[in-house]
Amino acid sequence: MLSVADFKKLTDVIYRRTGIKIELKRYEVLKPKLERVFEQFGYDDFRSFFHDFRFEKNPDLIQEILNTVTINETYFFREKYQFETLINEVLPHLHQIRPPDETIRILCAPSSTGEEPYTIALALLDEGQLLKARDFELVGIDIDSKAIEKARAAVYTPRSVQQVPPHLLQQYFIQRPDGKYELVDFLKEVVNFQVVNVMERQAMRRLGKFDVIFCRNMLIYFDEISRREVAMTFYELLKPKGAVFLGHAESMNRIVSVFKTVRSGETIYYVKE
Repeated sequence: MLSVADFKKLTDVIYRRTGIKIELKRYEVLKPKLERVFEQFGYDDFRSFFHDFRFEKNPDLIQEILNTVTINETYFFREKYQFETLINEVLPHLHQIRPPDETIRILCAPSSTGEEPYTIALALLDEGQLLKARDFELVGIDIDSKAIEKARAAVYTPRSVQQVPPHLLQQYFIQRPDGKYELVDFLKEVVNFQVVNVMERQAMRRLGKFDVIFCRNMLIYFDEISRREVAMTFYELLKPKGAVFLGHAESMNRIVSVFKTVRSGETIYYVKE
């Protein structure tokens, strides 16, 4: 049902809508998954599906296609040194310079299935002193609605939690009979998860201003134009002296020149002056 030419037409529309560049080499992997979505929604030919998708006739169909093509692979305390820099350097500095009654807000975009924002919450709990002195708000966004559902449920495989320090695993997770680990209930409430497309600037603006943005391993799937657009959206959302953390293979300097680069040990982050 889905030819290479049809795949190219579909991925072109997805790119224009989301900024995500899907390479042709993913055709063989995505073809059966996409065809299952066509069948699920009652389409027996690509033409009728593509008409409804392109003209946004069915929001559920659009969301299911986006869920199918996005990649959600992460685990707790991935690139641990970045969280250490956040807790030991960035947040203490922001605590010093922000008004004492102001909440420090942290955005994870994308948040995938929740491991990253929950890691930040665990790191704050482990450090302890910052939470006593200041209110924090964690927001996690992702274009994949199923990933957001999993994040809210907060049930993880042993592989996902293998880097969690043993004392935190024991204190904040419950091991279920099926061998998976479920986050304790109160921690499920500390992150505000939302389905948001980072390319939709108005939707991003509605999230408000942030002190820290984590955007790790997303921009590598975007082309140069889309990266620049997202980077400038982040710049707009950041408060002065706020910081952006990217994945280790990404560099803000190669995208825009409006941020100051800060190196701290293994960590590189980017500050809005």
